[in-house]
Amino acid sequence: MLLQNPRMSPAPSFPSFALAKIQAPRPRASLVARPGLERALDRALGSHRLTLLVAPAGYGKTAALTRQLQALPAACALAWISADEDDQVQRFLACLSTALDPYDLPWRVAPEALPTLAEADGGLRSVADEIVNALASAGVAQGLIALDDAHRITDPRVFELLQMMLDRLPAQWSVVMASRVEPPLSLARWRGLGELAEFRQYELRFNESEVAELLASSGQALADGQARQLLERTDGWAAGLRLSLSARSREAGPGLGSPTQRHLFDYLASEVLDDMPEALRWFLLRCAVLPELTAARCAHVSRLPQTARLLEEVERRGLFVTALDAPELTLRLHDLFRDFLEDRLQRDYPDELPYLLRRAADDEPDLSRAIGYLTRAGAWDEAARVLAQRGPALVPVGAGPVLEQLLALFPPAAFQRHADLHFLRGLSTFPRFDFQGMVEAMQQAATGYYREGRAEASALALAHAYIGMQNTARLDEAARGLAELCQQPLPDEVLTFVCFARAWAAYAQGRSEAVAPLVGEMLEALERANDPQIWDRCFFLSILTGLPGMKPMLERFANGASRLASEQPTQLRAGVAHIRAWLAFSDGQLAEAAQWLAQADADVRWLGRPRSLMTESWMAHTLIDAVRGDAAASRQAGEENKRDLEQHSLLCNRLAHEYEELFTYVRGCWLLGDGQRLRELDAALARTGNAYEWAAGADDRRFSQALVALLDERLSEARELLRPLAFDQERSCFFPAAQARVLLADTELRLGLRDAAAATLQPWLAGVLQGGDRGGALLAGLPSLQRLAGADWGARLPPAQAALLRELLAQMPAAAQPGVAMQVAAPRAAPAAGGARAEALQSLLTERELEVLERLAAGDSNKLIARVLDLSPHTVKRHVANILGKLGADTRGQAAAHWHRDGVS
Repeated sequence: MLLQNPRMSPAPSFPSFALAKIQAPRPRASLVARPGLERALDRALGSHRLTLLVAPAGYGKTAALTRQLQALPAACALAWISADEDDQVQRFLACLSTALDPYDLPWRVAPEALPTLAEADGGLRSVADEIVNALASAGVAQGLIALDDAHRITDPRVFELLQMMLDRLPAQWSVVMASRVEPPLSLARWRGLGELAEFRQYELRFNESEVAELLASSGQALADGQARQLLERTDGWAAGLRLSLSARSREAGPGLGSPTQRHLFDYLASEVLDDMPEALRWFLLRCAVLPELTAARCAHVSRLPQTARLLEEVERRGLFVTALDAPELTLRLHDLFRDFLEDRLQRDYPDELPYLLRRAADDEPDLSRAIGYLTRAGAWDEAARVLAQRGPALVPVGAGPVLEQLLALFPPAAFQRHADLHFLRGLSTFPRFDFQGMVEAMQQAATGYYREGRAEASALALAHAYIGMQNTARLDEAARGLAELCQQPLPDEVLTFVCFARAWAAYAQGRSEAVAPLVGEMLEALERANDPQIWDRCFFLSILTGLPGMKPMLERFANGASRLASEQPTQLRAGVAHIRAWLAFSDGQLAEAAQWLAQADADVRWLGRPRSLMTESWMAHTLIDAVRGDAAASRQAGEENKRDLEQHSLLCNRLAHEYEELFTYVRGCWLLGDGQRLRELDAALARTGNAYEWAAGADDRRFSQALVALLDERLSEARELLRPLAFDQERSCFFPAAQARVLLADTELRLGLRDAAAATLQPWLAGVLQGGDRGGALLAGLPSLQRLAGADWGARLPPAQAALLRELLAQMPAAAQPGVAMQVAAPRAAPAAGGARAEALQSLLTERELEVLERLAAGDSNKLIARVLDLSPHTVKRHVANILGKLGADTRGQAAAHWHRDGVS
């Protein structure tokens, strides 16, 4: 079944790529020393922000760089990346962070989440900041990021990111790039500042003495003037020199006078190819489709025996290959030689190429490469099958653009006949909240699946389409369609999502009493499935807090998900933390609510702040922080939510949900006493009515008007506006009916209508005493609770209800102090020793974080800590990020100093 979430696997990972991309080449023993070039490169790498090697193919850029890397100090951190044509920013980030992984950078965001962060508002800037901060705090004396074949990169965002990184690159780090063309960076500015070193064709070409040494190292006798003649013939072009030497057994003839380097290469390469043993020639032709050659990959593609021996022969002959620094022999063909071999293969054996490309795709871990092989082979059906199996995993890790790029490779006719491709396109629309695009793609997918007899897949696609319809003014149609789906026999993995969608349809229509039963059906199917990936689809539930019957459903979901979720952050784990924050708030436990919000914040940040989780986060912080008196945090959340919706959401999403976001912010401003901003938001809210919005829109606008009337002391008008909103049961999220009831009672009390105020309060207070939610009263605000708790109710309220009002008031002051800092900490024993500072350290960190800090202070690497504590390296990275954040430390060394100074025995 499609729609898998790799974050639920034991070790979340980036979109896959060939590890050979981050393995630096190994210098060949036969390389001729070039002391002049090497000294210049050494000076450049040690003193410039950016070093460029820019020259046409075959000028020895990679060889010169590889040799220079061997001269780096042993303590220098090196991150090597060989670029490919399909390296979009997501895969580039995957390569970069994986290449940096051995150096235990203190990431504050999960490296796997950087692609997700890149898609957010100002995402590239945020990603660059995260990378630069991690590099600055890496604790290495010198570091180098090497990007080879930079000319292959076609995604301009990669260079935008590099530009931002280079602008703020820490002094101990530098970047070197090898490219056939000048990269699109601000080179003139860095050149003027003396921050750029350049090595172009003139600096990279061989001189006469180097040509003479090359001839001598090849074992050829040196005739007078031979070095000068070869230099003049090749103009110091490294590839031309090597080809000339390889073809020394034949007369070069007039072909050497050809006017272009490519013609010279083709001529000499044909001489080389025709002169080698037939088995080796056939091996190279069949394996030329592979960017990197290993014995296993070559055996799989070529179906030839003894591939390991043949690979060793290729390396021995120095046949225009680079050996990579890998555990097994791994060779990369020079681009020109590989192009030549593919041209010869296409010319002499055209029927072989599609077969070889299919074989290359068979066990290719890099999805972009695998699809590229199959599309080159014209194997559209097979490409669709592979993409259907592996494509859904790209969306949750922020690689939606990669998926869209791969989908764009298919011609219209091939695309139209594959329902799976329509489904994938529908999935790719969700991160942008393109609900109209989702409806269209998922309806086409459902039709295709039905035609193929895949009823379950058709139902799942329809459920997604109905989610889109709920947000595109087709709510009633979506509700009817979902109800019809439930009449079909559905497997639990589909039924869960259908029930989830039905619950949201009921909420959107204002049928709040129907939400909890539907969530109950969803939970029964989830519990039968017992699959964390299926639970993950339904994480977005915290906004349903307060609806009738939802409290036990949310507790049950949180408990079930917690049993299945791993220790590492996932969107499910963050969703559970948001649920638990609201459950605590509903009980009036503000400190506990703040603790759960802090845990959710840590997970959301680690995951790259995806919009789905940020929506829950913004709404929770706007209200809960306002009740706690943290005005800055509440306003920040409200403003970010408003800005995101107005500036970065598609129109259909804004039309459907702007009223809800604005009303949440209005409620926050009421609690903070910010009358001016409340009036501005009320005016904006009054303009939001449209056919897209959900049923609560009219009530929210009425409530906002009531709050403005209260600000203006128009109490009678406020009472009339509030009375229809004081429902017996909540109809919308976060307790508006309870808030309205308490505000109504306060208004009636201020009007001198004490009997009416008591009558308004009694049913709600009785419900709370019987175990109902009390959080709605806190949203009425401190002044209202002070008046109600201080009033003389006489016999109008039973003593228990009057006492409850005083209890609610008592829950407000401690939480209303601005700037209260909350930490999430597991219970643990009292400190063994160390005094007040040790106690403070224990109060900040969880027991597990203290264990990680102790190992970190002992100098252990992340991998060693993971092995000693039986954790995944990913989990160790997250603990290190939490430790640095809680201690206010920038580096692992600073955190270790805290332990040595304040640690407990």
